[in-house]
Amino acid sequence: MKFTILIIDDEKNIREGLAANFELEDYNVKTAASGKEGLELISKGDIDLVITDLRMPGISGEEVLNHVVTETPGIPVIILTGHGSIDSAVDAMRHGAYDFLTKPLNLDQLDMIVKRALESRQIKIEHQELKKEVAENSALKEMIGSSIAMQKIQETIKKAAASKASVLITGESGVGKEVVARAIHALSPRHDKTMINVHCAALSETLLESELFGHEKGAFTGADHLQKGRFELAHGSTIFLDEIGEINQNVQIKILRVLAEKKFERVGGEQTIEVDVRVIAATNKNLEEEIKAGRFREDLYYRLNVIHIHVPPLRERKSDLPLLISAFLEEFNKENGKAVKEFSGKAKAAIMKYDWPGNIRELRNCVESAVVMSSGDEINIEDLPPAVAKSSQENSIAIPFGITLDEAEKIIIQQNLASNKNNKSKTADILGIGRKTLQRKLSEWGEDEEKSDGDNV
Repeated sequence: MKFTILIIDDEKNIREGLAANFELEDYNVKTAASGKEGLELISKGDIDLVITDLRMPGISGEEVLNHVVTETPGIPVIILTGHGSIDSAVDAMRHGAYDFLTKPLNLDQLDMIVKRALESRQIKIEHQELKKEVAENSALKEMIGSSIAMQKIQETIKKAAASKASVLITGESGVGKEVVARAIHALSPRHDKTMINVHCAALSETLLESELFGHEKGAFTGADHLQKGRFELAHGSTIFLDEIGEINQNVQIKILRVLAEKKFERVGGEQTIEVDVRVIAATNKNLEEEIKAGRFREDLYYRLNVIHIHVPPLRERKSDLPLLISAFLEEFNKENGKAVKEFSGKAKAAIMKYDWPGNIRELRNCVESAVVMSSGDEINIEDLPPAVAKSSQENSIAIPFGITLDEAEKIIIQQNLASNKNNKSKTADILGIGRKTLQRKLSEWGEDEEKSDGDNV
């Protein structure tokens, strides 16, 4: 990594002399003749260390230091000062300066301080990157799947999380829209506060308005105390509005105002409440069709749909099924004190052929039921729900429309392998490929199981 050093000094000779010195040391160097010019360069980013004179006309070195400490913490600041200002330099150290040097400068000493400061910065950068990677892995651990569709969703989540923009998540019931919302919140700067969930379809029109915006004492019969609403409770955090397509026009108008102005009043109240809330909404309805039918406001739709994430149904990403059933198997083994190792070939084939109209929710329930019902260390076709088990009788492979050739190939290999009870030699013969080719593909997908598959591995 090539670091960039900013030198701020109103004395041209010192400024240019230091720049020449650090360029010889293979650093990128930027210079500024005043504190104001220096702050402008800092605001543009890409500065790793600041060396600033303490006494300058206009904006002083102390003011530059205060700005860096407040606005860009982590960038070390080295103060240059004359002998008469050592007390001020020591005071700057108390306020966050990395070190200080008196003029005339000892370049060897300055080089050593700079090297030490940048080594410390490098360690901090690596630590931050590691923390970010750990946070991403933790936040996305529920986003199980390696299909192209899931990879794109994960990338969108990472980009969306850093912003304040509203997000609209669409997809059929059970695809995992709330999981996406949780991941966005967990990766956002608001992650230290609890995300507030509202399942709009579960509440009546009157209750939903009160639930979202709160009510004053005496606002309606039974309102015997002041109650804060979910938007108020979500101040500084994220609110997740599940099944947003179910809300009525009156509530839609109030939500629109919160998105546009960050303001609302409680039911029965006159006091205007201001909130800082990031809104994530989800629906299994086609909101554009709802707009045409006059049931959903177009202006609210565009306020919500700043970032759009569509989660495809499970039948369109069957290549994710092996990873999903493996994760659920581990989860329900722990939950039920079982030690089921795997699914039989027939059970896998049935799972791969079934279309999963209930999506992830149905698959999860299926695996839980199978783990509970199994009597050995393997889940057999008889342990699966009847609708899933029945699909094994169909002698065909379903390839979803709109997937890549690589994903189609993966589904074909997985289903044939499952039907052949993990016999790789037989599967390779049926598919007309070499056994080594099959082995290589399975290794690339992380599905190369270290065990005998019944054909003398």
